[in-house]
Amino acid sequence: MNRTIEPQGNMGSRVAAQSLSGHLVQRKVGRHHIAFFRASLQGLDIGEMADKYLETGMDIRRAKTTLVWIRDTLRQAALRHGKHRDAHLIRLRVAIHGTADAASKAPSLEEFRAEFDPSGFYTEKELVQAYIEQHPQSVDTQAQKRQRLINRQLEALKWIEPLIAADPVRQDWVAAWFDETISKRLLLGGLPTIGHLLDRIASSGYRWWISVPRLGEKGAARIVAWLQGYESSLGALPSQSLVPLRSISTSTLIQTRNQCTGVVPLESFVTPADIDGQTGSNRFPGAPRIDAANDYQAIFAWLATKSGNPNTQRAYQKEAERMLLWAVLERGKALSSLSVEDCAAYRDWLSMLGRTENTQWPFRVPQSSWLGEKGTARHKQGWKPFDGSLSANSVRFAITIVSNLFEWLVRVQYCSFNPWSAVSKSMTTTTDSSNDGASPDVEFMRAFSVGQWSYLMGYLAGQPSTKQIERLRFVFPFAHSTGLRISELVDANVGRIYTMPLSDELGVRWMLKVLGKGGKWRAVPIPSETMVAMQEYFECRGLNVDIISNPPETPLIASQIDAGPVTTSALSKSLDTFFDAIAQALKAEGKLIEAKAFERATVHWLRHTCGSHLALSGAPLNVVQRLLGHSSLQTTSIYTDSSDENMWRVVERSGLGQGTVKG
Repeated sequence: MNRTIEPQGNMGSRVAAQSLSGHLVQRKVGRHHIAFFRASLQGLDIGEMADKYLETGMDIRRAKTTLVWIRDTLRQAALRHGKHRDAHLIRLRVAIHGTADAASKAPSLEEFRAEFDPSGFYTEKELVQAYIEQHPQSVDTQAQKRQRLINRQLEALKWIEPLIAADPVRQDWVAAWFDETISKRLLLGGLPTIGHLLDRIASSGYRWWISVPRLGEKGAARIVAWLQGYESSLGALPSQSLVPLRSISTSTLIQTRNQCTGVVPLESFVTPADIDGQTGSNRFPGAPRIDAANDYQAIFAWLATKSGNPNTQRAYQKEAERMLLWAVLERGKALSSLSVEDCAAYRDWLSMLGRTENTQWPFRVPQSSWLGEKGTARHKQGWKPFDGSLSANSVRFAITIVSNLFEWLVRVQYCSFNPWSAVSKSMTTTTDSSNDGASPDVEFMRAFSVGQWSYLMGYLAGQPSTKQIERLRFVFPFAHSTGLRISELVDANVGRIYTMPLSDELGVRWMLKVLGKGGKWRAVPIPSETMVAMQEYFECRGLNVDIISNPPETPLIASQIDAGPVTTSALSKSLDTFFDAIAQALKAEGKLIEAKAFERATVHWLRHTCGSHLALSGAPLNVVQRLLGHSSLQTTSIYTDSSDENMWRVVERSGLGQGTVKG
């Protein structure tokens, strides 16, 4: 009984094997196959032509196998149409030694005469003799016969091509177009059809091949080049899918999105003309002191004043973006028309978003329109301004920033008053008591304890060596010993490292120049053990272990893709993935409570862990302040408050709750 299997997104291994066996999927001949075969007839290098036309690249063995398959398929097509002579021609393999092409390029006798003897000095016999001596291929009859045979083969190919060549379509199986080995890899990566392949590339971008086993960047590039050759039937691939995202600016990526009035990034947002702020009710009566005719332009003028740390600027843009979208889409007002009541409603909206039942949601725009998956890039269609509910601290932080925005707009005489000045920053309580984020932290717990850190480093030491693990074996001790922010970690390079002699003994201390918040420089010491970890990491990267002998621009933490510096998002994602792995390991050991800390951990915990562990070691508070680059000693003092733990230890040792109080 014959079965027809339709392409599916999630295929079983048995179906995939059948698809690759040749019984269910017929391999198709495309224009690229014909071009490859034509090049082989003309005697061009088979390796170079395979690299140009085939998805397998410069693999001679697979190229020869493909060539035999194309020849047999063409011959069978000619026979089916009764063209036995053409079938015979296609089957012939003509040995080419390079003389046929040269013979075709030899000048005629008259052309030779005009160049060699323009004055007619030589006799006809002498001229012919000279012509044969300089162009012996002109009388190579074997080469000429071979060339005539090749020309007949090319003519036969021209007749057969439209009968058999096809263009791929989205519904085609990948096994119908790609080599068996590549087809298996694509199937294992969840890409059974050309349509699935196109959708993966469009959604995942340049690194779509990460989830395809053993494909690699070069193999992926050949497949993308193949797809580009069939744009007429498959359509064009998104431009951001053709090059690494790091080589495209974020603004350029976002500009590829459609401009609209919806929940989209600020760069793609279109404010309706009647509520764009030109006639906002809170506008200052005179001309503003900034070059901004509307709210959108005023926001970017404000952001331009927040130069310095890019992370800080992104945080400010995020909050301004959220409030502008809310004002226009939820309130139907210009930002410069918001009242005190509107601002209070925005505070409540921030407090309730993501932690309120949909049936009890009091606002017009559904919560789902604002909430998306964490980590979605701004240029992708699935991007949303929020990836979950905000904690009380995050709500206060957001209000502080937008209040700062309005305060600035008042100072530059764009707005008349700051409506946030009359609004409390306290977070609205909700009926959802199960949400942990509804209450602020009682204790400072965004740092690893000594025991947790010991477990983390032990888990790391037990992992098999990979590029990712070798990088982490440097990143963790480096971040733990220096307390650098993530932006400072990725910014560090060899040129920032220097040495100073020790004052009381022979030797040197290693130091790192760090550009921190507000464009302020500070010197951060690098302990000896961290330098050893750095040398081991540099050796894994094929660099000089004498650190300062490397080029000054060499990043201390490199990208896993190339030798350039890692990005903040890539490093953060790498660390989050590792924290999740530790959490799973703890759960497997039955330590569910201990696992929760690692599930909550972020890259910023490393900075807090440095300060916390330094304080526990008895380091002076002013030293911790200088190391972390805090402008206020009060900020640093959070690492020294151990009263809650001391209180717990006293109660634990007292015997309370055991029935007998210890004396």
